[in-house]
Order: sequence, then C-alpha cells, then structure tokens
Amino acid sequence: MTAFLFRSHQQSVIAKRWSGIYALAVYHPVATLGRSLRTRSRTLRGRYERPTLLPQVDWSEIFPRHKILLTETDRRNGNVSIGELAILAQAAAGAPAGSELIEIGTFDGRTAMNLELNAPRSCSIFTLDLPQHQPTQFKLMDGERQYVDKPSPGSRFKRRQHRITQLIGDSATFDWSSHYGKAGLVFVDASHAYDYVRLDSATALKLAAPNGVVLWHDYGVWNGVTRALEDLERAEKTGLRHIRGTSLVVFTPSELHVPRAEDEWRHQIEWSSSRRLRASGRIDQHVIAVEPSR
Repeated sequence: MTAFLFRSHQQSVIAKRWSGIYALAVYHPVATLGRSLRTRSRTLRGRYERPTLLPQVDWSEIFPRHKILLTETDRRNGNVSIGELAILAQAAAGAPAGSELIEIGTFDGRTAMNLELNAPRSCSIFTLDLPQHQPTQFKLMDGERQYVDKPSPGSRFKRRQHRITQLIGDSATFDWSSHYGKAGLVFVDASHAYDYVRLDSATALKLAAPNGVVLWHDYGVWNGVTRALEDLERAEKTGLRHIRGTSLVVFTPSELHVPRAEDEWRHQIEWSSSRRLRASGRIDQHVIAVEPSR
C-alpha cells in the first residue's frame, strides 16, 4: 500500500512538472505568436484596436528560471491562461523565504493553489475575494458580477488543505495594514473597474517588500485595467512593463516604491466615500484560515 501511494505521488509530481514545462516551452511561445498574428490580421482588415502603451519584456528577462509545478491546469472563464499561470509560478518560486504572497481577487482559487505549490515552504499565502451579495465601494464593470456571484471563493483549493489563508472583503476597504511591506509577491486580479484598479495598485505597492514583485492581470483585455496602469505609469514613471504574449504587467524590485501622488489619489477617494461607508454599517472584512497540511 505504501509503495502504491509513493508511486502515485511520484506520478503526480511528474505530471505537474510536465505541465510547467509544456506551459513555458510550448503554450506560451505559440500564444505569443498567435497574439502577434491576430493583431496584424486585424490591422490589415482595417479593424482599429487601441494600442497598449507600456513597454514589453520577455518573462525570462525578469524572473530566473525555476523548475515549477502546475496543478488544476484546466482553464475556466475568469482564470489566467496556463502560460500566465506558469509565469506566476516562476515569480512565486523566486519569492524570498519567509515572505508573504498576496493575491487580490481569489475567484476559484486556481492561482492561489499554484502560488502555494511553488513558493518556498516558509512563505504564507493570503488571497482576498469579495463575498457574494456584498455591496461594493465602487461600481463594477459590466460583466464582472458573474465572477462575484459564486457559492464561495477558493473552491479549488478548499478540496484539500493548504497553507493558504482566505480573506473575505472588498479590496477597496479591507484593512491591509498588518501586511504592509511583507509581500515577496503581490498579484492583482480583482475588479477591472478603473477606480478599483487604481486603488488596488496603491495597496499592492504598499504590501510589497523592498525586494518584492507586483503583477497585474488583464492588461490590454479590460479597458479599466489598461487605462489605470497606463495612467499610473504616466504619472509616476514607476517602470511598469507588459510581459510579452500575456496580459500580465510587472513591477520589479528595482523600481519598487509607494508613489506620493498615488497616496494622495487614495486619500481623495477614501475621503469622498467615507460618509457612505460609515452610513452603510456593513462589515467589510472577515478572515477564514485554511490550515496548512502537516
């Protein structure tokens, strides 16, 4: 029985390792080429697309190569692609030992599972999601409600025990202060509305440790995300870069700081809505801990 379980475990590790190799060696290059060809085809057919403005960079110019594992690779609407998942796994594998990995926007937990799978064992993973039916600080984009109205966030990682802590609340009002400056990696993939992305970006920069990395999803896909990140870069010259062949944007440690103008923007947003928040009387956050496996 023990030998059978050992063989099953080994086969599982091999499958996860192969998924990681396939994602970066096959899927990502093909997806990058496909994006380029689609853009050229639309241009030739006279279909205007708003160009993205952030400079592009290959993922391998940012993250050292690690042997990564990928699980739950089947993609659902709202998930990152397998190529993007592999790049996030590379970022997690390079996170400083003992640091936190923070995800803003849990959805079904697929990304959090893979961050946990590849991060150093001394790291802790925290992921925040908006609970069903909770009123939001800002208006969501059309089509986003489907990602909120689900039975519970993190359904994929709740099948097993992991060293993941599920946080519940609105990212615009959640109290992150105890996590400031501790994150080796922050991944922003919550609401795509402009105001949310600007505020989540300010939060992410405060969460990141001096040697931490921040990544955003859906750049060039959702207009609110694209405008918010380009406005941030235009105002602060933070060094944001678009990872080629993906919808990921990266902020690397060498440029890491909290922009003063972004803090002022946050203050104005919070001040203008403070009366409405106090009047609502709602509870903005809860914490549900998923104990690590032993």
